Amino acid sequence: MDKKEDAYEFEKLEQQLHSFLTEISELSSKKPNDPLNKFKLKFINGMLEGLNKLLGNARPFRDFKVFDVDDLPSNSDVILMLSQYTAAVFQFRKENTRRNDLDGKWHWKINGRKSVETDNPEHFKYRTK
Repeated sequence: MDKKEDAYEFEKLEQQLHSFLTEISELSSKKPNDPLNKFKLKFINGMLEGLNKLLGNARPFRDFKVFDVDDLPSNSDVILMLSQYTAAVFQFRKENTRRNDLDGKWHWKINGRKSVETDNPEHFKYRTK
């Protein structure tokens, strides 16, 4: 990460990702092949754009950026991609945070240095409910 604001933005987007995955999982369990509506897709795409920017080369698929709003994906398609992003986000967090040996607190690495305080990456791992 390049600046402190990136860490704050990442944490916001990470929580949105988890919320979207939970929501769409519920929809998918009832109607997996139904298309997701444009309203929800607009917000999911916005979150994905932000994550793509922060993840850079660590994003899950090089040829996927956002969903096509003119060809609405099914609920299960959205779950597939959000699950992949969840794994990439967790890995990114693990690689870009460090525990301070002196006080035991976790910090984001900003330009290679410990900076913004966070928590153990394991606390942010997505778990199904």
